[in-house]
Amino acid sequence: MKTTFTSIQFRKLILGFWGLYFILVFASNLTDGLRALGFFEKSIAFASGNYDLVARVTAIYSTPAWMVALMFVGLLLWELLAAVLFFRAWRWQKDTTRAHSGNLTAFTFSIALWCAFILADEFFIAFEVGNLESTHMRLLVAEVVCLLAVDVVRSE
Repeated sequence: MKTTFTSIQFRKLILGFWGLYFILVFASNLTDGLRALGFFEKSIAFASGNYDLVARVTAIYSTPAWMVALMFVGLLLWELLAAVLFFRAWRWQKDTTRAHSGNLTAFTFSIALWCAFILADEFFIAFEVGNLESTHMRLLVAEVVCLLAVDVVRSE
């Protein structure tokens, strides 16, 4: 029995992965934000710890708490929209006129997030905090590689 893996299935695998990735990031960050507001115990396991990380990284400029919260809400919305765009692109794969546009929109929007993080890492001197900048750089490269792979498979 011969099994074939189509280009549509490959693209859907990549797009579905990134959609699920951003949903999980959004959910763990939302839980973390709600924990910071007191809705959950500090011991809750499914919380990213990113709210405290943002507060710690931005403290170099004495960033007020309201601005940290606003930045965190902005990140939540960016992550949620990235997930929605990836799932929309996933759904559009059989429609050749919309598939390429959907793929490019999802990847461009999410790649812009990593670019913003890398610039913020530099602005807030966050490269001194663990391996934050290298993590953001690796995720940026991973997405660019996936975009190129999806585009190459599309053109076959």
